Amino acid sequence: MRAIVISALLSLNLQASFADGLPLGAPHDHSDQAESQLVVFDAQGKFVGSFSDYGGPGVYLTVNGAIAFVPMERLIVSGDGGPQTIYSGTDFRWSGTNALDFGSSDCSGAPVITTSIGVRPSVTARQGAEVTLYIAGETNSGPMRVASTRSGPNFACVPNAIPSIEYGWPTETTYSVTGAYPEPLTIRYPRDGSYQRWR
Repeated sequence: MRAIVISALLSLNLQASFADGLPLGAPHDHSDQAESQLVVFDAQGKFVGSFSDYGGPGVYLTVNGAIAFVPMERLIVSGDGGPQTIYSGTDFRWSGTNALDFGSSDCSGAPVITTSIGVRPSVTARQGAEVTLYIAGETNSGPMRVASTRSGPNFACVPNAIPSIEYGWPTETTYSVTGAYPEPLTIRYPRDGSYQRWR
């Protein structure tokens, strides 16, 4: 019985070893895996980061020591996102919410972060062609006063008749994503050597 078990284990080990085309004990070169990682470049050809997915496409950026996820979406060529919208086949843009909560009654100051997206809680907002990333500090979430909301296609400010309490974080860092990495964005493999120049 022991011989049968050992034979079965050896057979499974050999099958696993030959599955990637290499004999048992042969050195494995993983450079192809590194080469296959998709990377993102901005409109000026500058390397932005590795293409990632956190419930949707995007890039992790490090801003003032904080790692935050910045979402991306396919670039709209024409239309408003409805059923007859025409999208680019190759270009992307930064994606952002069109609703932000504020502690002030007139949407002044930095917004309250009520989402926990990414390594550090953050929210990305798009207002026209400008995309801004708001990043929380190294604190636990807590009760935050929300007295107004900026939302809708015009990003209009609407004061709350009665301020509410939401659990979230105050904004510690504000970062212009489109200022640092202009649109449109492209996603490609780094095999052409351009990745190395910006690494």
